Amino acid sequence: MDSLSSSSEGRLLVAAFGILVFLVGLALLGERTLPLFGGDRDMARRVYKTLFVGLGGAMVSLAVPALVTGGVARARTLFGRIDAKGAVADFLLRDRVPEQAQTAGFALMAVFAVASVVAAVAVWSGER
Repeated sequence: MDSLSSSSEGRLLVAAFGILVFLVGLALLGERTLPLFGGDRDMARRVYKTLFVGLGGAMVSLAVPALVTGGVARARTLFGRIDAKGAVADFLLRDRVPEQAQTAGFALMAVFAVASVVAAVAVWSGER
């Protein structure tokens, strides 16, 4: 894996952490933001629910590439260190696996991003 890919995954992980901090801040604000909605609790609930679903999904989707490639790298290190034998070890220790893990991580990122948008739209429209 080249340094560009690992640095982009690292930046995505930092962005996911930033979203987590933002969501915690929103949760701590709680009722203090009610004046922004003119005192309408139902609208505030709907907006907050949609924000939490959408941003939570975005947070997960941004973290997935680093989790997938990091997990595969750790498994490769472990299997290489213990000199593991078997189908799974043979598969993970192939030369192309890090690039495949990176591709899978970014593909999963796209899937989670689309799913979070769909979930946020469903929450906003009142289906969930």
